[in-house]
Amino acid sequence: MNLLVVEDEAILRNGLIDLLRGAGHRVEAAENGLEAVRLAGGCAFDLILLDVMLPGLDGIEVCRRVRRTHPAVPILMLTARGSEDDKVRGLKAGADDYITKPFGARELLAR
Repeated sequence: MNLLVVEDEAILRNGLIDLLRGAGHRVEAAENGLEAVRLAGGCAFDLILLDVMLPGLDGIEVCRRVRRTHPAVPILMLTARGSEDDKVRGLKAGADDYITKPFGARELLAR
């Protein structure tokens, strides 16, 4: 699978990249919302892992913009906040699912 990881925290972003590459996936990464929109616009991804809280554009706005150009790509939102309001906003923006930080490697790979 060709994956896009969008996470501003370097330690988590690099950990996700290592985990997903170790599972045999091709991974590109972005550390902010604007970079994520640019990358998503130029390449077809099989899945986007998208943090909610990002510098530049937040994950909700990134999700909306990606949906305009790639309506079918699955988007898994990553959030440290378990707020139902955030989840509803993300789902309305086009996210397919949420996973709450911290999460384990097995949980992420199972999704």
